[in-house]
Amino acid sequence: MTDADNRLRTLIHQLVPFNDLPVADRMKMLKTAVRSRHVIGENIYSTEMADRLLYLLDGKIDICYQYQQPVLISSDSNEALRPVFAEQESKETYIIVQSNCEFLQFDRQLFNRLIEKEIIIDERELSREISHVENSIYNEILQAVESERLQLPSLPEIALRIKKAIEQADADIEHISKIMELDPALSARLIKVANSPLTRGVSPIHSMRDVIMRLGLKMTRNLVLGFSVAQLFRTRQPVLKKQMKKFYAHSIEIASICYALARHVKDMQPDELLLAGLIHDIGVIPIISYIEKTGLEFSSEQEIIDIIISLRVATGILVVKAWDLPPEMLKVVQHAEHWHYSGAQTPQMEDIVIVAQIYDRLRRKQLSSLPDIHKVPAFGKLFPEKQDPQFAMQILDEAKKEIDEMKSLLGI
Repeated sequence: MTDADNRLRTLIHQLVPFNDLPVADRMKMLKTAVRSRHVIGENIYSTEMADRLLYLLDGKIDICYQYQQPVLISSDSNEALRPVFAEQESKETYIIVQSNCEFLQFDRQLFNRLIEKEIIIDERELSREISHVENSIYNEILQAVESERLQLPSLPEIALRIKKAIEQADADIEHISKIMELDPALSARLIKVANSPLTRGVSPIHSMRDVIMRLGLKMTRNLVLGFSVAQLFRTRQPVLKKQMKKFYAHSIEIASICYALARHVKDMQPDELLLAGLIHDIGVIPIISYIEKTGLEFSSEQEIIDIIISLRVATGILVVKAWDLPPEMLKVVQHAEHWHYSGAQTPQMEDIVIVAQIYDRLRRKQLSSLPDIHKVPAFGKLFPEKQDPQFAMQILDEAKKEIDEMKSLLGI
């Protein structure tokens, strides 16, 4: 094996986001890697690399973003451990080769498949193998979904119509208002939010058009999705109903904390974080639905809880994809309880959810499963100058009124 090969075998464990994969999957990625050389003055556009993950192996490049100064990156910097282009990069982004360079290219689709099958089981054991029983149940759920014997939870028709109408390039507020008015319960909840202290409205409003004007299209869409999620946490069996209620209450708690944290994070929208908190445990629903539909019997309630905790990430991924939610929501589901997840250098939605979960457990004195908060990357990103757990607790304690208000609006 050559020195170059040894270097790559070492490097693959340092590259972001490959360091989130098991070692065996990292080596799978390495086997598919393609090396390419480019000379001074060449340009490489993000559109050319849409299906690739591109890393700078040797040399120097300028990354050119629209309306911004070029950013110089060298192969010996920490920035070179990250892909040159992000997954959703602007089509105007490109690089200028500043010295003779060598790049490493990976198949983006292969990485996505590998990361999606990685199941984060439990905060106490981040990478244990799921049991034979759990694996069997997951495979049965997957086959039932594919054969349409089990329907994934679907958004109500009204919510789907509103989502589609808002996401149109030429969104028509009057048309959206009329759709919203078809669901009186939804309309009432949106009016309540629009008139709440959280949106800081000056005068009371009563029409759907005024709701949209005050909240904006994007926040309206996210609130509609959020309220629709609440309708899905339902079942009839008493034991399953207890678990469904528990997980929904937890989702509301985390969503409300995320909403309050948004004020302290640059470029984060409160309504997006609210939705992230509400859907982070969405995978619970198809598991409970499957247990109810098939009549599976368990020896204890704890066994049901263990199955739910083990499989909720994998089934949550199925739901997020079925709903065509943004990739950011997929990361929320994947990493919501992955305490040591690092990801991007700047705070992302999944980081806010992680911090919200830790705060919730600290407040409830559930300390046994928590890590040293100083070693939680998400905490360092949110509060880079205040590495003090008491500071975070103080911020959220001060936001208690705001958190309680949002919990009330969401239904608890």
